[in-house]
Amino acid sequence: MFNSFIEKLANTIDGIENPHEMLIRLIIGIALLVVCFVFRTKLAQFIVFTVNKLFIRNSSKTQNALKECLVKPLSFFICVIAIYGATEIIAPSGMVRSQIVVLVKLGLIISVGWFGIILVGSDYSFLIDDNSSQGKKTAVKFISNIFKGAIGTVCALMILEQFGISATKIFAALGLGGVAVAFACKDAVENMLSGFIIIFDKPFEVDDFIEIDGVSGTVTDIKIRTTRIRELDGSERVFPNTTMANSPITNWTKISFRSVNTKFGLTYSTTKEQVSIFIKQLKTIIASHESVQESSIRISFDEYGESALIISAFYNINEPNIFKFKDVLTDINLSIKEFVDSSDIEMAFNTQTLHLING
Repeated sequence: MFNSFIEKLANTIDGIENPHEMLIRLIIGIALLVVCFVFRTKLAQFIVFTVNKLFIRNSSKTQNALKECLVKPLSFFICVIAIYGATEIIAPSGMVRSQIVVLVKLGLIISVGWFGIILVGSDYSFLIDDNSSQGKKTAVKFISNIFKGAIGTVCALMILEQFGISATKIFAALGLGGVAVAFACKDAVENMLSGFIIIFDKPFEVDDFIEIDGVSGTVTDIKIRTTRIRELDGSERVFPNTTMANSPITNWTKISFRSVNTKFGLTYSTTKEQVSIFIKQLKTIIASHESVQESSIRISFDEYGESALIISAFYNINEPNIFKFKDVLTDINLSIKEFVDSSDIEMAFNTQTLHLING
């Protein structure tokens, strides 16, 4: 049965003189396929290693980037070439060969596109380092997102070309409905342009802590259409770039310090001497913390409130990070509470005194 199959196969392929030659070709072709499929990753790594040694000797970061971006697409293309090579050995002529040529072209397009998308989606450690500004890193990441979309579009058009669908015809068809397409893409284009404004105007960058429309959080990513913010509770909010570009934004990361403006109420039974002691000790406690700008401290006896003597305290804390700022504020307030508890001074709360008159 196997011999008859070999004989029929030999008769269907031009250039094969006898079944024995067909059998030898079949064995060599299958062996080539098996070897390439089993060792495709090793072969790809060897090719990348050779390229690195010949052309990229002085940059280890570039070598690692090329290895990470090229090995998988190259492994895939080696499999495609193996299929082509095995077909050339087994059936060097006929309709199969023309179909395999199309397969190779498709494999090449996919491999190059795959490599390009991985490359533009990498961390760009071969171009930027840890000392690079956050703005540069954000710009590179944003532009890479645009390039990924462009590479995917070009590859899709080239694949359609292999199936006889001309890119010219596609654009011509789009031209007929150009107005509809323009309206459909209006928001996408506006968001993309707003993304460019954000990247180059830099009202905020990735890892900045910002506040917009009542939402506070850390910017985690700036994409072509949207900006993502991680809120304090861990949830992620996604804003269109047009909203981010047109809305008032408070960027807490850009500040070098945070201000505290708080009030203390002392009971009306507090004496003048006790008020003076409280103000003096309050200033000492606040100034003793290393994160406080001592020159910014302002403490005053402001007013006679409805139920308390109002003491105001204003000072700056050199901690732009909200969490560290809260830690410093907690330490200061605990120290103030400890002082009040150990003294004869009483903090006031809203009270009313009723005078009852007999008759």
